[in-house]
Amino acid sequence: MLLTYGGRNCWSFREWLDINLRVSKTAPLGLSFPENKIVPAMCFEGANASGKTCALRVLSFIYDFCLNSFLYPPESAIMFDSFYNNGDRSNFYISFCLDGDYQTEYLYEVEMDKRHIYSERLTRKIGKRRAVLLSRKNNNVTTNKLFSLQSGIIYKPTASFISTLLQYDVKELKPFGEFFRKVNSNVSYGRTIDDPMTDYVAQFYYKNPDLHKRVVHQLKQWDTGIANVEIRPLTDSQGKDIYMSLFQHDTSSGAKELIFSSQSNGTKLLYNRLRDFFIALDTGGVLIFDELDTHLHFNIVPFLLRYFTDFSTNKNRAQIIFSSHSTELLDELKKYRAYIFKKINGESICYRIDELRGNNLRRNDRSLEQLYRAGLLGGLPDVES
Repeated sequence: MLLTYGGRNCWSFREWLDINLRVSKTAPLGLSFPENKIVPAMCFEGANASGKTCALRVLSFIYDFCLNSFLYPPESAIMFDSFYNNGDRSNFYISFCLDGDYQTEYLYEVEMDKRHIYSERLTRKIGKRRAVLLSRKNNNVTTNKLFSLQSGIIYKPTASFISTLLQYDVKELKPFGEFFRKVNSNVSYGRTIDDPMTDYVAQFYYKNPDLHKRVVHQLKQWDTGIANVEIRPLTDSQGKDIYMSLFQHDTSSGAKELIFSSQSNGTKLLYNRLRDFFIALDTGGVLIFDELDTHLHFNIVPFLLRYFTDFSTNKNRAQIIFSSHSTELLDELKKYRAYIFKKINGESICYRIDELRGNNLRRNDRSLEQLYRAGLLGGLPDVES
């Protein structure tokens, strides 16, 4: 379970980006998981180019770096950008709980530039007691007695010690590897991935028919005109197996089939991405989604969020972190589950809405959408000037 994360001197953030998914003890019941007051959903709102995607990119980078950086080509730079590529050192952190143990918190911290890791630290906190599990200065890694590190481990200057030790099959790191593997994101290093239909997606559904059945059932419920979707294995001219999704529609002249590219943008997005929602819910993972409301009807997006915010369906404590321009979602999520982003002199800053002070925000039943549209929460584009 994700608790907090952040970074400094990365992408559009010169100073610290700090995202906190923990709410105060005075927050209303039902907004957070009862075990530890951690929210299942967090929304990023703000003007275009305010830093929302960059904040999601920071989280995606941390997950990928901790899991896969050992596999990067040794000559390649670490895949992040400093603030306007200033070349200074950057910092990242993430705190989390492992499956089922909500009383133990882990904190991972790293200082680096694009060519070198200067320090790393993994600590554990139980109650008020904190212990350092792994520590690194340049390529020198030390550990306490809980980790049995074999001799001969090579620490690359661009690879996290978590990714390194997972490759060396250090058994104490396996639960951490499972945590970092349970993330799905449509944000990569330089762009948001608007998943076009690929052979991989159809092949994935073909090999996971139960998941495909759930996705098609949901599409039919939202009245997209789809009667069924059949995945048909074919062979191309080179003899390679390929897979095609055929969308079956009921018409007045009988059933008709259309290929994926003939579907609406909303149907394409749902067909491609609902699998990520269900996988996160099934595994208790984290879903990172940039521009969740793109191509979707405004009634569908709250329904997608309730997969996570309804604890009767979110039994495995999955979480979703997303950006949106749908201001009505502020009233769906409340002030404890939404950050406002804005940019000042080229630098992104953000704050959770409940951090603001004023009479307008004392009551939990005030419409946040109205306050935001009135400019009382900040983060509006200055379209008049």
